[in-house]
Amino acid sequence: MKTILVPCDFSKAAQEAFKFAVNIAARSKGVIHVLYVIDMTFLRGSPTLSQGYAHDLSFLKELDNEIAEKFQVMRGKYAPLTMSVTFTHVLSSLTSEIEKQINDKKIDLVVMGTHGEGHSTFGSNTKRTIRNSPVPVISLKNTPEPTRSIVFPLMPDSVDERCISDVRNLQNFFGARLHALYVNTPIFFKDDRESISDLEKLCKEHFQNYTVNVRSDYTVEQGVINFCKEIHADMVAMETHAWKGIDHFLLGSIAEDMSAKLLIPLWTKSFQ
Repeated sequence: MKTILVPCDFSKAAQEAFKFAVNIAARSKGVIHVLYVIDMTFLRGSPTLSQGYAHDLSFLKELDNEIAEKFQVMRGKYAPLTMSVTFTHVLSSLTSEIEKQINDKKIDLVVMGTHGEGHSTFGSNTKRTIRNSPVPVISLKNTPEPTRSIVFPLMPDSVDERCISDVRNLQNFFGARLHALYVNTPIFFKDDRESISDLEKLCKEHFQNYTVNVRSDYTVEQGVINFCKEIHADMVAMETHAWKGIDHFLLGSIAEDMSAKLLIPLWTKSFQ
């Protein structure tokens, strides 16, 4: 987690994401790239009007000065002067620009807020980023200090080995206690003793400093949220299968839904 991208619209959630990225970069001795995207389509709610603004040089110059000032204020408030923090602002769409930045700057972690400012489309774009990003994404509303406990919801018989490795690295990075969790739901029900046995076998093989837990709830999302409240967790880590098209419409994405509901950071990685 040494090269971090922070998509930012300077909303409260985006600034919380920047603060969390600063915490991570301080630990990893990493660098932060802050990205501000002027999405002209949504700037005034009308594609026709936004094209006019795109050619209004005085408006763009004024906007450039305004966002550059906001960045300097945010940087000065939350990041030490010795930390490498760069700022890029472009006319583009947020999701495509995030993908471009990941490739061009060899980003290995995206940290972004889950709610935006004004006409921002950050909420939906966060979900798209979680679904499509080739690198891990941490989405959040608030900054936890420190990260001491991580909840890892999983199905022991279907979790990706790459995800296990990445979550173990995440746990080791923060020096946190891992709480493996299986949520029984009316649709997918499994005997508690069998679930605990499977979780214990998996965790014993791959992790240290962990607990195994089984809870029952109406949905996986609600079960995870309730468990996080129960143990006062600091983060949730989970994989997303990146369903697309009709699969995504029918099956949805637990990770995407969680990003909008959790009050603590959510680490996700897409394994396609």
